[in-house]
Order: sequence, then structure tokens, then C-alpha cells
Amino acid sequence: MATTAGEARTDGLGAELKTGVASVPPDQAQRIAREKYGLVGQVRWLWGEKDSNYRLTLDDGTPYLLKILNPAEHPAMTSMHSQALLHVEAADPDIPVQRIIRTLDGEADFRMVDDDGGTRGVRIVTFVPGASQKSQPHSPLQRYRIGALLGRLQTALAGFTHEAAHHRITWDMTYAAGLRDLLGAFENAQQRLRLEQAMDDFEAGILPHLDHLPAQVIHNDFNMENILVSETEPDRITGIIDFGDMVHAPRLFDVAVGAAYQMGDAADPVGAMCDFLKGYATQKTLSAPEVDLLLTAVRTRMMMRVIIPEWRSRLFPEHRELYTRNSPTVWDQFARLDAISNDDAMARLAAACGPGRE
Repeated sequence: MATTAGEARTDGLGAELKTGVASVPPDQAQRIAREKYGLVGQVRWLWGEKDSNYRLTLDDGTPYLLKILNPAEHPAMTSMHSQALLHVEAADPDIPVQRIIRTLDGEADFRMVDDDGGTRGVRIVTFVPGASQKSQPHSPLQRYRIGALLGRLQTALAGFTHEAAHHRITWDMTYAAGLRDLLGAFENAQQRLRLEQAMDDFEAGILPHLDHLPAQVIHNDFNMENILVSETEPDRITGIIDFGDMVHAPRLFDVAVGAAYQMGDAADPVGAMCDFLKGYATQKTLSAPEVDLLLTAVRTRMMMRVIIPEWRSRLFPEHRELYTRNSPTVWDQFARLDAISNDDAMARLAAACGPGRE
């Protein structure tokens, strides 16, 4: 499943997003939980971009997440995600990630046979308490703590290896240049021009340095919907979920992804990113070359956030509203960020990447 250094860097489309959600009926989900895990309860379907997800609630009220993975997901990838959760739990038990629930046979995940005769991975994990950061009030302290938590997560994952770690996924910034062919889908000339500029900046600024950036297995999707906070104390981070986009890639990309999402709807997007970076800097230090590329990487992720959903919405038009629901937010972020000079933004981001204190 490995991809060589030069292979497919001009093809940004992985196979995993070309397959729609293949739902599993509720009664089958309940049977899986009962027969493979000895867990009896009620299930409620949850939206997932690729997988068939259920909230499993036992009679005593204990909740679990039952994840029946997309048929296109390779078994090695399923294994990697499970083993990564186990690795983080062992390396830093205080990081609030979902805990693997093993099958009655002691497996971290297993393969099921669906109605079409194909096989799919299945995993059950604990249900982490809290609400998505996106749904709650935001603050500098909250962003700071989220940055620090990403630093801890990277440290925990630094020693993690797996045979599937170098697999191809569409959301890996390594292959962002391959999305250029999709720009024609944008009929708005101003939007298309902005995306072309972001693409040009990625190809000129980041692509030549890819092989020299420090890399490891990264979460790769540290967004506001995958970060949970307390509903009564929104500055307290209660969980990190969804390791489904994990990949071996430059750690810079992990930081850029996190920073890009922490802009939210802040009037000062650079200030919001700086809150996050100050927290991260208490745990990890970016090199000078990484800092120099950070703003370009942030804009690259923003570019991907509108291109990939647009592409998927054309493959599966019945889900267009869900896939593109965040696109207006990203265009607003582009406008606010572009209103700040590059030199000023880069100087502020660089200062925030120095040692921080809460």
C-alpha cells in the first residue's frame, strides 16, 4: 500500500472517497454487537462521510460507537486505525481518545461479510463525552489548549509504525497538486482564480520541500467537529475523535490543518491561529523551514476543503448539501485572511510558534 516519493503527486484523488456510504441495516448492527461483542442495546444511525456508523446504547445507558467501515477500506488501514488508538492509550493515557472495545475473541477489529458477499471492517469504541468544538463558544484559551493537545498527540504517535501508514488518501496534502484538474468545476471565476493561486503557491512553495520535511503518522483531520469540549466548560477539551484520515506525512500538515480550522469565524483569523500555535509550541517546536511554509500549508488545506467536497457532491449529488455545508465558511475565511498582508500574517505566526505559556 506504500506510495513512492514521486508517485501520483500529480493525482490527488484517492479511491476511498469515490465510494458512497454503504449502509448496514439497524437490525444487522445490533446482531453484530450482540454476537461479536456480547453487547446488547439499541442503535441509532449517525452520519459518516464514508462509513456506516451507529451509536449503540446499552440498557444501562452506556454508549458506544459501532463503526462498520466502507467496503473500499483496505483491511490494513482498518488495522492501522485500531492499533493507533491502542498505541496512543499506552503512550499517553491522559489524552482523551476513544478506547478500543475488543471482540469476544480479543480482536481490536474484525471483518464481516455483508449482504453482497463482500467484506468490511468493524470496530467498536467508547463514546467520548462532550460536544463538538464547532457547536460551542470559542475562546483563546480553548484554542490554546487544543494546540497543546495536538502537540501531545504528535508526541504519542511519534513512535507509531504500521504497514499501511504510507497509504494514499485524498485528504493527504502531499497530493494536493493532483486536485488542479478539478478547478474547472468552479463556475465562479473569482473563486476559481483564488484556488488557482493557492495551488500555485503549494506547487512552488511546498512541493519541492516535501521529502525534507519531518514526517510521522499524523491525525490529519484535527478539525472542530473532531474535537470535543465540555458543554458546561467549553474551554475544557474532553475528546479527540475520528482517526480515519491518519497517514504518514509531514507533521507540518497536521499543524496547518489544526490552525486552518481554528480560524472559525474569528474576525482576526491570524490571531485565532496564533492562539492554537502558542499552545502547540508548549509541546513541540517547528523548524524554521516549517514555520516559513505554515501559511501556505494553511491555505492549501482551505483550498482542499472546497475542492474535495465539490468533487464528491458531483459524484453523489443526493448528498451535496452535506458535503458542501462548510464551503461558505471557508470562502469567508479566505476573504478575512487575504485582507491581512502576507508579511504581517507570517510574522505573527512565526512569533506564536516560539515557546508558549498558558
